[in-house]
Amino acid sequence: MTLKGVTYKEKADAGEMLLAICKENPLSQPIQIGSYRGFQMEVFYDTINAHYCLNLCGMRKYKVDLGTDALGNLTRIENEIAKLPARLEAAKTRKEETIAQLETAKEEVKKPFAFENELKEKTERLNALNIELNLNEKDKTVIDDEPEQDGGQPEKKCTDRER
Repeated sequence: MTLKGVTYKEKADAGEMLLAICKENPLSQPIQIGSYRGFQMEVFYDTINAHYCLNLCGMRKYKVDLGTDALGNLTRIENEIAKLPARLEAAKTRKEETIAQLETAKEEVKKPFAFENELKEKTERLNALNIELNLNEKDKTVIDDEPEQDGGQPEKKCTDRER
């Protein structure tokens, strides 16, 4: 592991230096600190969860939550790297499924709509019913000619106010 330009061969030393770097950088902005097994590393403080995190940066970023144990942090980093092959296989499987779904969709689009005739008949019947319903209706405009039935006259406001 390389941290701040210094290469560490011992896990304990690298873990202690990683903790020291975290304490030096209390900012929530990721700061580049070094590299490990081909991944660039960034450290930042997660203000929401109130702990330090490390990003392993490759083509994507993989977040590792850091604790207070030097060797425990290195184990967490190793565990995150160990998950990558399984993630790759899952991504390949999802890709294959998506491609198969796309091919199926392309074939389905080429087929004619199975209920085209039924849709046409129902649409014609709906249009005929709408025409019949509209012929029976007259444009009735309701005008309210009756006064309010609350029984009283509206209150008059005082007219002697200044403007």
